[in-house]
Amino acid sequence: MKMSLKLNPTLLPALVAFECVARHASFSRAAEELGVSASALSQSVRSLERRLNVRLLARTTRRVGLTEEGAAMLDGVREGLAQLGGALDTVEHSRSQPAGMVRITLPRMAFARFFLPRLAEFSARYPEVGVEFALDDHLVDLVAEGFDVGVRMGEQIAADMVALPLGRVTRLVTVAAPAYFAQRPVPDSPDALAGHECSRYRYATSGRLSRWLFQRDGQPLEVDVSGRYIINDLAAEIDLARSGQALVQTVESMVAEDLRSGRLVPVLDAYALPLGSLYLYFPSRVNMPPRLRVFIDHFKA
Repeated sequence: MKMSLKLNPTLLPALVAFECVARHASFSRAAEELGVSASALSQSVRSLERRLNVRLLARTTRRVGLTEEGAAMLDGVREGLAQLGGALDTVEHSRSQPAGMVRITLPRMAFARFFLPRLAEFSARYPEVGVEFALDDHLVDLVAEGFDVGVRMGEQIAADMVALPLGRVTRLVTVAAPAYFAQRPVPDSPDALAGHECSRYRYATSGRLSRWLFQRDGQPLEVDVSGRYIINDLAAEIDLARSGQALVQTVESMVAEDLRSGRLVPVLDAYALPLGSLYLYFPSRVNMPPRLRVFIDHFKA
């Protein structure tokens, strides 16, 4: 039965010793380079030869040379050590220069409001850093799903995460296009939504339909609304409102420009529910790679 010679990690020091002795053709000079005694180096190489059951070096009192088997093995050892050295150089470079990919999970509204306007500036400043945006409105496990950083409402974030606020507190508002009210009355209370065409959002993870949320006299109020349209994308839902097809409940910051321009108009403003702030969050500040540090510093401002 042929014995497997797959690399055992404990053999690595012996392989380094063998390469160094072969390069210098001397145990004493190799020992000086490696900072060990010549006898310890000789013992390391002999242990490697016993493990492989082959003689790698021919030794005399005056010189050290390679056997045929040692010469055949040396090229492979040098190639492997060079690859390991290259990997270490890559890690060292990544510690000193921002480079590589940052993966972030965030709601679509956060991408449009906080990241897209400043993305060109970031890319120009850090050309070696790439960013993968996973636009998703449901909460994910950063570590389990391989993300570096996430954006969510504060109450959704686990207590063991580092969280930095993004922007100010916003509200959940109800909006529609002026054309929507051409044939319909403007509701003056949440109870008056009955009979209106209210868009409903379906959550991807649970499949359930959202209820509309308000506040009345400082107390939260949930309302079951009805309508022909069900949608699972926040940006598309706003497009539905802009087209005059439905009333939509959404985050105020997502429609701020529409409200300023008059493309959308608010209704039930006295009942609008205040929301918490969005936060940029990540597992730890310890040994943070430069690409992630500059990403966080740039976008948290």
